Amino acid sequence: MGERNLPTVQHGDGHGVPVRRGLAPLDERLSQPQRRCAECLRELRERTGLTSEELAERLGVDRTRLSKFLNGREVPRLEIATRLHRLAAECAGTEVSQAEAAEIRALMYAAVRVRNPLQAREFELAAAREELDHHRAEAIQELADLQQELHDERKRRQDAEDALEELTFGSREEIRVLTDERDAALDRIVQLEDQIRQAGAMLRLRERDAETLDQITRATDAELALWESSGTGDLAGICATVVYLRDADEDDAADRLIEQIVLGYPVRHVVSLAHELNSMSRFRESVMVEHGLVRLRRPIDLFRWLSGEDRKSEARSNLITTLANVAPVGNLVRFHKACVDHGNTDLDFDLQKAMMERSRELLTSKDDYWTEDLQNQLEAMRAALAERRP
Repeated sequence: MGERNLPTVQHGDGHGVPVRRGLAPLDERLSQPQRRCAECLRELRERTGLTSEELAERLGVDRTRLSKFLNGREVPRLEIATRLHRLAAECAGTEVSQAEAAEIRALMYAAVRVRNPLQAREFELAAAREELDHHRAEAIQELADLQQELHDERKRRQDAEDALEELTFGSREEIRVLTDERDAALDRIVQLEDQIRQAGAMLRLRERDAETLDQITRATDAELALWESSGTGDLAGICATVVYLRDADEDDAADRLIEQIVLGYPVRHVVSLAHELNSMSRFRESVMVEHGLVRLRRPIDLFRWLSGEDRKSEARSNLITTLANVAPVGNLVRFHKACVDHGNTDLDFDLQKAMMERSRELLTSKDDYWTEDLQNQLEAMRAALAERRP
């Protein structure tokens, strides 16, 4: 279904000013959740006061996709819906209503839950993120409250001890009261210190939960990007999608897909993707994949994959070279730490050799043990090579 063409308004000078076209009625075959979602999106569109062309441009989608959203045939990604909601508030001169935003997300989730489980997963992860952020904020506040109470109790204990020392001719009752005050503060301090240790542990666990959820979200984003681009999800489908987007002058979409694949897929698949793109003479895309891998992935992920590769493997050699060339210093240090922790001296040596061959310096202050350790190893390797030269 498309939009109905309305007449233009003629002014005295004879020029016609186009009137924003209305939307065709919704298809009666839409389910109730699809209808309610489309009606909500249409209402937001009306608030913007923009034409479909203008709105599509502001949202970063083509007009055909926008039409499908407004006619209930597709449900937009969360980021697009959020953009539309903010745009509607901006055009109306109001603030974004969080309650309304939550209601819109619920309508969109209801519309995709049955017919599109992949897209529904995006909404479920977003809800999990909100809940996790809420619990994390609570944990931070709880830890701050406990630390403040511990500070107060320590002061209370110190005040009682100071008063006892200054009490020269006090009665037994005064001494008893101050002693009880000091002992009660000491008991509470012990309790608080234990509670703070537990609260700190819970906060660290929340942080790890957030990291895990981020990884799951990135993998889901990658699959959604492939689905939206009609990719198959396998290596050939990913390559075809990247090439299609690049050749269609959709560079931002291609770059975003590469980043999502790098972050969401196993390292071995990402390495294979870089190799496949290189064999297709898509050198720019291949380099982007390799650089993204060493810059964005956790060093421990790279270490685990490299540890399982034969030392003569070309893919192993290429990744170590890329790691030595472009990885952030922090990633190099953490990779070195992983090598030492797991006793993989060969991998550690190959990384240091690659760094030295390319004159890669850490260029950072020796502010921690592992940075200093890696720097010392590089200096020792340089000194050993210098001794061998005639």
